[in-house]
Amino acid sequence: MAWCLIELFRNPDLLERVRAEVLSVYETDPVTGERLINLEKMLVLPLLQAVYVESLRMHVSMNVTREAAEPMTLDGYVLEKGAILQAPTEISHYSEETWGAPGHPATEFWPERHIRHVETTDDTGNTRRIPQFTMAGRTNDLFPFGLSHLLLDYDMMLMSESIGGGIPVCPGRFFAKQEMMLAVALVVARFEVEFVGWINHDGTPSDRPAQNDAHWSGGASVPPDRDMSVRWKRLW
Repeated sequence: MAWCLIELFRNPDLLERVRAEVLSVYETDPVTGERLINLEKMLVLPLLQAVYVESLRMHVSMNVTREAAEPMTLDGYVLEKGAILQAPTEISHYSEETWGAPGHPATEFWPERHIRHVETTDDTGNTRRIPQFTMAGRTNDLFPFGLSHLLLDYDMMLMSESIGGGIPVCPGRFFAKQEMMLAVALVVARFEVEFVGWINHDGTPSDRPAQNDAHWSGGASVPPDRDMSVRWKRLW
């Protein structure tokens, strides 16, 4: 969630587009007059989903671990029963072949790589293009949540590849997604935020933006290695 906000605050245009999208799913309680967010509509907002997924792709680092349940050959390597395999998620998350786009390399935070525009016709017969969130068949290459240790045989390997993490993937991921997206939506809708600059953890000015803290590589959600200074005020 923190990385979602950092990426939004450093990009005012993206922040305004996400804010407009979030405000479109606010509703007014007819009895109390209170403004409330429609959770179901919020969870399917295309740009907000794209920011959420792109933050996970860029700022999660884990070692996907498998244990061979039987002797097997994998990509030309002979594995004995009990052999342990680990693959850093960065190999997949920063793959140019999978995530790269013209003018937007895989190492760049660019939520639009998860957006496609489709044409639709309204009740009046007018055609317009609307954005849709899409993973475009790339779920096999995204490992944003924790994976428990898994015995690996041929059938299980095929199953885990087909669902982007397999049966050991974190069972709380759906609740976590709802929690993170809602927190980001509330902040961008109810606060005006102005980016000021980057600072080191000791409060001194930084000569570069925050990056993933390499000390936490492999530790799941990787914190920024420095802080962001902002001005913000509550709107309502």
